[in-house]
Amino acid sequence: MANLAFAEDFTSSVQLDSELLGTPDSGLFWNRGVHPIVTIDNLLSILPSLTQTFAAYAIGTTYSKFSTSRKKSNVVTYSSKIYQSIADSNVGRQPDISPLFWLETNLDSLKVKSFIWSVEDNVTSALALNRKLIENQFIYNIGSKLTTLSNDWSGWAFEPKGSDYVKIRINQMALQANTTTPVNVYVINQGILVDTLVLNPNNGILEFKNVSHTISGKGRFIFAFGSQEVLAEGAFNDPLKYEGFICYPVNGIGAVAKDAKYSETSNSNGLNFNVSVYLDSSLYITNNSIDFAKFYQAQFELDFMKMASTNSNAESNRQQRNLNNERTLSLIATESLNNELNTVARNYNYQKKAAIEAVNKTFDKFLQAPKGWNITRRTL
Repeated sequence: MANLAFAEDFTSSVQLDSELLGTPDSGLFWNRGVHPIVTIDNLLSILPSLTQTFAAYAIGTTYSKFSTSRKKSNVVTYSSKIYQSIADSNVGRQPDISPLFWLETNLDSLKVKSFIWSVEDNVTSALALNRKLIENQFIYNIGSKLTTLSNDWSGWAFEPKGSDYVKIRINQMALQANTTTPVNVYVINQGILVDTLVLNPNNGILEFKNVSHTISGKGRFIFAFGSQEVLAEGAFNDPLKYEGFICYPVNGIGAVAKDAKYSETSNSNGLNFNVSVYLDSSLYITNNSIDFAKFYQAQFELDFMKMASTNSNAESNRQQRNLNNERTLSLIATESLNNELNTVARNYNYQKKAAIEAVNKTFDKFLQAPKGWNITRRTL
């Protein structure tokens, strides 16, 4: 990641590729400002051995970005060198003359990257505060009046309220259409067809069916079906009564669902939902990773120390003996939490607390209203 890099170790013969070296955006390095035994040589000595070969570059194969896919198939050999794909839709680009698509690398660099991915995953796990705002909330009106819906399309719109880090999971849907013929429900976002769900109505009876569709992203998401005869009520739907999101009925005019022009309405249309809504901080962490650089560095140092204290993957007896001499120190650094020493574990806990507070402040500011504050009801 560009926010942290390795400072080149001139006492070592190890040469890492250009993706791992350089000046990081955050000004922090994986191997500087941390425990003195955290060096490139020591890290490589405790990581699992990497001896496998990679497939030769094939001109007709489409490769994906290795750092995103993390798949061995996106690393190739060409002219006795190893290259990793650094772009998606990478096809027909000869590795040695396509620097925008391929990066020359080596086995040591790939080992280090595998460890960094583990560190990044641990950070995401530690800070992914998936706080549920609503769990299995039913949004429905039992219709008893047979109604023919107007315009070409009918449906509902959902929007995150206050933050694009809200995820809305549609657990179940029910359509009180006066038919038993399957009905397509089109999920549309900004004029793009995201998904097509199929509901099986039962002559107007309210029956919820599992659909498991998650809304995540910017803008409003419309669930639209062809206007037809349904059992519905003229009940008013308050779009602002739910925490973390807004939802309201819509109808549209146009030959194709994704291209139709939709407008809000206040009356139900026979389409009903069961939803769960939660805050997912993992995307927030990714988008703001430079602000969590100190925690990434602390996680890297802690994970290194844990591996050094067991040293289960040591590649040579010499390196193992060297690290064994530091084992007591590394154990103290990772386990001593109740004294005034500036240990690795104390620093990790401090940085984790600071990172969690940063996430909390972001979500509290935009999504949690102060006590005693009421949302004004909006009339459509």
